[in-house]
Amino acid sequence: MKRAAVVAVAVALVLAGTATLPLSTAQLQPGEAAAAECVWKRKSKRVVKHVRRHGKVRRVIRHRHRWVCVPQAVPIVAAPVPAPPAPAPPTEEPEPEANRLSVKAAEYFFVLSRPSVRPGEVTIELNNRGEDPHNLNILEEGAEGTPLEIPETESLQRTVATFDLPAGKYRLWCSLPEHEELGMSTELVVE
Repeated sequence: MKRAAVVAVAVALVLAGTATLPLSTAQLQPGEAAAAECVWKRKSKRVVKHVRRHGKVRRVIRHRHRWVCVPQAVPIVAAPVPAPPAPAPPTEEPEPEANRLSVKAAEYFFVLSRPSVRPGEVTIELNNRGEDPHNLNILEEGAEGTPLEIPETESLQRTVATFDLPAGKYRLWCSLPEHEELGMSTELVVE
């Protein structure tokens, strides 16, 4: 936005009668060539068109004008860069990486963000990208009993739950009617 304002002022001053206008390097945006100054010059181009008027072809000559920035070399004086302060030694142990798993659900499949997680407390996020609602059931292979469950999640919604999972292989599936039969099941390894 600043650059557009500078260009507008430059054009106004040139139109007011100033032949050239230097653009200082302090007005340049970060990432632009800081070593150049601009001198604005008017460029003209002759355009010839053939136009049919009153049944006859006539040649019409027009001139198109535009303003261009002609870069001028400017010597650069490098400022000394202060040395960064020495990092302080760590006083505490860094926290372990979060034990998270993202499960993307759609018709009719699951995609896991990783094939395995560490044992212990695991945060699982069910992200439903499908058109139908889906849920997620988790049960260790060979175990009997009630599975851990993330409840039914509506389309384009997500649900997060945390479970304590010991090491082993787990089966994940959607328990809504016919979803598992259509392919909504996968495996997770906790190691």
